[in-house]
Amino acid sequence: MPWDTNLEPGVPAYEFASSQSTNLRAVAGPGTGKSFALRRRVARLLEEGADPRRILAVTFTRTAAADLRAEIGSLDVDGVDRVVAKTLHSLCYGILNRREIFEATGRQPRPLLVHEIKPLLYDLSNPDFGNAREKEKRVKAFEAAWARLQFDEPGFALEEIDQLFERNLVSWLVIHKAMLIGEIIPVTLSYLRENPLCPERNLFDHVLVDEYQDLNKAEQVLVRLLAGNGTLTIIGDDDQSIYSFKHAHPEGIREFPNEHDNCESITFNECRRCPALVVQMASTLINNNHNRTLGNLAPTNGNDQGNVHVLQWNTLDEEVWGLSELVTHYLNNDNIQPGDILILTPRRRIGYRIRDLLLQAGIEVRSYFREQALDSKEARRAYSLLNLAAVPNDRVSLRYLLGVGSQDYRQPAYRRLLNKAQEIDCSVRDVLDRIIAGELRIRNTNHIINVYRQIIDDISSLNEQMNEDAMGIVNYLAPEGNDNFAGLREALEAAIETIGAPLPDEDLSNWLLHIFQETRENISMPNVPEEVNHVRIMSLHASKGLGAKMVIICGCIEGLIPRDDPELTDGERQQLIEEQRRLFYVAITRCKNESGIYPGTLILSSCVEIPGVEAVRLRIPARHDQNRRVVASRFLRELGPQRPRAEVGRDYLLRLRER
Repeated sequence: MPWDTNLEPGVPAYEFASSQSTNLRAVAGPGTGKSFALRRRVARLLEEGADPRRILAVTFTRTAAADLRAEIGSLDVDGVDRVVAKTLHSLCYGILNRREIFEATGRQPRPLLVHEIKPLLYDLSNPDFGNAREKEKRVKAFEAAWARLQFDEPGFALEEIDQLFERNLVSWLVIHKAMLIGEIIPVTLSYLRENPLCPERNLFDHVLVDEYQDLNKAEQVLVRLLAGNGTLTIIGDDDQSIYSFKHAHPEGIREFPNEHDNCESITFNECRRCPALVVQMASTLINNNHNRTLGNLAPTNGNDQGNVHVLQWNTLDEEVWGLSELVTHYLNNDNIQPGDILILTPRRRIGYRIRDLLLQAGIEVRSYFREQALDSKEARRAYSLLNLAAVPNDRVSLRYLLGVGSQDYRQPAYRRLLNKAQEIDCSVRDVLDRIIAGELRIRNTNHIINVYRQIIDDISSLNEQMNEDAMGIVNYLAPEGNDNFAGLREALEAAIETIGAPLPDEDLSNWLLHIFQETRENISMPNVPEEVNHVRIMSLHASKGLGAKMVIICGCIEGLIPRDDPELTDGERQQLIEEQRRLFYVAITRCKNESGIYPGTLILSSCVEIPGVEAVRLRIPARHDQNRRVVASRFLRELGPQRPRAEVGRDYLLRLRER
């Protein structure tokens, strides 16, 4: 099929796909057909003779990369199966994973998961670094190559305290042969900058970047280096910039034409996905933000008006119960299936409660919260045991296991072990083994030695289980029916399904390593598929790129969406509100219309009272012994006059049941 089949000159998709510009920016609102246009541009390049191996399509998530590969593969154009479609992190990991680059950077790309960062923060014990929260902020800034703002140049820390923090942090990571997940980008950037003749700077003739507004300044500079003297095409929407916590700002896509010579800009503003009413409300909402690029979204002619309901419940308990009852009713009485329903929540605690009620009702449902598999301390310990069993020399998992269960992760005792290891030029595990063998003695380490003995016993039991029945390691590590291990069990089962059972003559240690690596991938970068057979529950952030016939957004109250931070200045608070508005905009535009089949339903839900204890858990200021009164989110009012009037949730549910 030729690339321009059914494309008329003058429409944005045609102009985007046919453009010969070296630098091209497309500002594309939600549901405006950017993926379709991206596929057609790749098809044109291939039809004109471009080498598919020298075309790089960068996506923000693994799911998007897989979808893009599948979509490009459907074009029936020679070479599509050889186009490189990856996340930026995956591409960088591949670059760094070469031996000579290990030597050049002095680093190893063993990524730290969230729970593994905790002992690192305690080991960075200099009081000048601040408390745990302040150290976490410094870690995020370090991962962004210290480019906290869009106009910062990524590279070196300027503040003396940041420089000291970086030295201590990198020293810990080097000693433990590890790397922060976000650090993969700045390390790759540094390598490419310092080696202008390296082959990685000449791998691609055409670089296309999706969701460009989600890249921070370091990632933007990295993309520019990868493009080299070839073409650079970016597509995104500053109205959907929602990742300031990783220092990605809407100015990135806004300023692209000013930072790239002879840049052509194309606008996509006709929303094909959403019902007309949702498009109107979304435009009214986002118009409250400043310095926008796109302008108003326009609904596609022929799309249904859609159904929008704004509901309020007396209590959070009633809201959770009521929404689960609504889902059950719709599945039994409407033209939708579980896979057509997407439930979004600003706090996963609320999502888990709705999930549990739906499971009790016999409804297929799955929650998607990043690293939810390791929510419990039991699951985190089991995962780390698997890690250490599969990679006996892994220093990070050992550090976590030695500290878990202690408020300070046994930092003083671990420091003594680490000092001895550095003194005699060996690993902490070697020091522990020598202590157990009676070859060394270190004061005030008896308790941590006993912890290590238990770790050894547990790994020995895991190996015995694997030798007896390799597939039984799932039940050993994550017992069935125990909620503390539910997420980890899912990740392990998915890994087993992908890797398969060990072959009769296969080395079990090698099989276990593959199982662990696949489990780690499932946990650190979970897929959120578009086509499923179950109700999906996730955060508003995780919904980016998805669509569903029915979208339910719960917890629409002040303090949750938008959230607040009393430590911010007035200017910073305004920036936070604008980003939270963009997040809400992204969430409501997940609602999908299928003209003539299903008009699309959007439900926006809030409550007026939360038990004090629960409010504190949701990070809303409250007294434990008093109920906390809350009010509906200001964003509901900002949806404009076309928004339906709010109604009592119980009344709406009763009316549905009486139909």
